[in-house]
Amino acid sequence: MKNLHLEKFGLAGSLFALMCCLGFGPLIAIVSAVGAGFIINDAILAPLLFFFLLLGAVGLVITRRRHRRWSPLAVHLASATAVVIFTFVLYVPAMIWIGVLGLLAAIFLDFMLGERAVRPGP
Repeated sequence: MKNLHLEKFGLAGSLFALMCCLGFGPLIAIVSAVGAGFIINDAILAPLLFFFLLLGAVGLVITRRRHRRWSPLAVHLASATAVVIFTFVLYVPAMIWIGVLGLLAAIFLDFMLGERAVRPGP
């Protein structure tokens, strides 16, 4: 099966939605300048963030076939839970960014495990 890179699209979309939720000034200026200012609304960003976090998880489930390890998905799910809770329930910016680092770590771990599974050993 061809790799669709869903986990990478999920990460990119999640970062976009999260940075809009957190009010990252340069991104909000760009979004407003291109005429998409309606996106900067939590009623739109929350479902968008959930969708992209789910897309990343689906991508990690698909790439699991290559390396047969659940650890990238577990890191992603824990980080996604932290991002959602600390963004919409208890607003703690430091914990949100720790969750974002966890999402990046999950993608990196998936990549490293996939490379090790494809590369023949000595």
